[in-house]
Amino acid sequence: MRGSTMASLLASLALLAGCASSGIVANESSAPLARQVTQSSHCGLTGPGLAYVQTEDRLQQLLHLPAQNMAVQQLRAVDLEQEHLLFVTLGERPTGGYSVGLVSAAAEEAGKTLSLSMAVRTPAPGTMVTQALTSPCVVVAFPARDWSEIRVSGVGEGDLRIRP
Repeated sequence: MRGSTMASLLASLALLAGCASSGIVANESSAPLARQVTQSSHCGLTGPGLAYVQTEDRLQQLLHLPAQNMAVQQLRAVDLEQEHLLFVTLGERPTGGYSVGLVSAAAEEAGKTLSLSMAVRTPAPGTMVTQALTSPCVVVAFPARDWSEIRVSGVGEGDLRIRP
């Protein structure tokens, strides 16, 4: 029986080693590589796309957009020396009921490229929604590193990319 216990232990260690070499990466403190800071149905950005924030001045520009109603206090609490922010926006939508969010634990690092996966929700046909223009977005924080490219999937026809 002792031999089978040892074999089980070795098999478990091999499995753990395989998982450790997968593409999903966490930082040194075992925290996720990226986290969702806030999302809003009105971020004030009318076109679909990405806005990269690594300075306080850039953050202030985005927080002063007309028609924006994000959780400003949460965004200002981010230490931009430690983390950078990425605004991911769907662009202007004709009604309420649209949203975008970070897929949990869906950040991967490959060299100097950060890949993020988003989930988009649209109102089901026939659903009652607000009759107002919206501009849904999500703001994601990730480690302040020398990223050469950030790729975002799940928000449209193809990946969105930005070179900070």
